Amino acid sequence: MRSKKYMVVLLAAANLLSCQTQKTDREIEDEFVEKYAPKDLNTHGFTLAVDSKVPEVHQLFNDLSANFYFYGDKDEFERKAAKVQELDPNYPSGFLMGGFYEQDPEKYKEKVTKAFELSKKSNLKSERDIMQAEYSLLVEEDYDKAKKYFQKVVDMYPDSAAAIWSLGMAYYYNDELDEAFECYKKSTELIPNLPKGYEFMSAVLAWKGDKEGALEYLEKAKKYGANTKNDIYFAEFEHIVYYNNKLYDKTVKSIEKAFTYGEYFRNSESLKKTYELSKKKLDSLQAL
Repeated sequence: MRSKKYMVVLLAAANLLSCQTQKTDREIEDEFVEKYAPKDLNTHGFTLAVDSKVPEVHQLFNDLSANFYFYGDKDEFERKAAKVQELDPNYPSGFLMGGFYEQDPEKYKEKVTKAFELSKKSNLKSERDIMQAEYSLLVEEDYDKAKKYFQKVVDMYPDSAAAIWSLGMAYYYNDELDEAFECYKKSTELIPNLPKGYEFMSAVLAWKGDKEGALEYLEKAKKYGANTKNDIYFAEFEHIVYYNNKLYDKTVKSIEKAFTYGEYFRNSESLKKTYELSKKKLDSLQAL
């Protein structure tokens, strides 16, 4: 009997020691990054782990994140995305970001699916969860599922503006506008000059019918770098906000500038329609 009791005590002690030494998922990922990332890594304020054993990929991924959230140059983004895929063709997020400027929705879904398939062999839990969330959001259109997985990443990286902003997108797609707004707001608290955060705070208020609030946050987004040249969706949204606030002259002049950015802008039905409506409003006002 005594030997059995000793065995129970020893097993309990072993289990206790095991619990005490078990690392959290975040600690495991931090160690992975410390091992493989360059020592002078510039995260640009973003903190998500990069699941690659190629040091250069860590910096390139953070550069791509900054480019996206701060409206960087599109051509530079695509060059760096291609370089990531060349250096580490099995890195899921690299493949995903390589499709950010894909205009064909079906081709974009193919790239999201490819990234999701690659993520099944990922070293890092956050990478798998992010890809599951993106796949659920953009391919399955299962927004509740997307929220679930993005929330897991936020729980692991509560200091990541990118993770919290992405969770906001799942709420936004699911028409949970108040929750989406809080996520975007939190992203700007973590990175105060984050234009993508202010842009979507503006978008939420626009959907809620708050024209003045939408304009306020739109101008904040532009103050911190949001621009129409590299993002036609922002261009289309910007001019709808201007039009809704009866800034017809500003709308017309801004769209005329947007038209100089190329054929894709000139062929935008949204831009053309907003332009025509604004011109009519200006003509009617001048006729008074």
